Amino acid sequence: MFGVVIYTDVSTIITAGIQSSVCALEDVDHCVLCNKETELFEHLKTRKFSVLIVYLSNVHTGEAHYEFIKQVKIQFSRIRIIAIAPKILKEVVFQTIKNGANGFLSSDSTVQELTEAIYTIYGGHEYFSSSITSLLVNNYVETMRNESGNQDNPADKLGKREIEILTLWGNGYTNIEIADRLFISVRTVESHKNHIMQKLGTRTTVDLLKFAIRNNIVTV
Repeated sequence: MFGVVIYTDVSTIITAGIQSSVCALEDVDHCVLCNKETELFEHLKTRKFSVLIVYLSNVHTGEAHYEFIKQVKIQFSRIRIIAIAPKILKEVVFQTIKNGANGFLSSDSTVQELTEAIYTIYGGHEYFSSSITSLLVNNYVETMRNESGNQDNPADKLGKREIEILTLWGNGYTNIEIADRLFISVRTVESHKNHIMQKLGTRTTVDLLKFAIRNNIVTV
């Protein structure tokens, strides 16, 4: 069981929906919505909360958001942060991650993606919705177009089932969809993904996608 705190400087139907979805998770025993920084910091001091969801209501006031996230990480390094924005801009995504966010979702993400993000980030990994992942991967591809060199052969490190899961995941399938397609449990999918990341020495899902692209497991 763990706690989730949601911070936003505005109260909208979107933030109400986020709170409702989070509170419905059976493993979340504490769930609160804060509209003031002072209130948020008081909650974080109690150590009852493991995940912070920050709704970036206005992406055009980015500097303030970046500094806020940075200060939260400085004062509460244990907290895991998911940012949610109504509009996806490359600079906003990059700067938010740079300043300490462990995950990023667009406001049109599904409840399923929000749920996966919370559990993935709580488990110590990073999570990005499909639109964010595409943006990060495309940016990476742009920088590697002219690069060449020998890459590790994934077959030397990964088993057949792991390659299957990595291929499906890299092509946009969720954990639940992968589980249904391969007739295994969601927990088994998550376990395989964790093993894959350990074998490859990758710390983030973006690094995992980079590996998959370099080794032609996923095509862009």
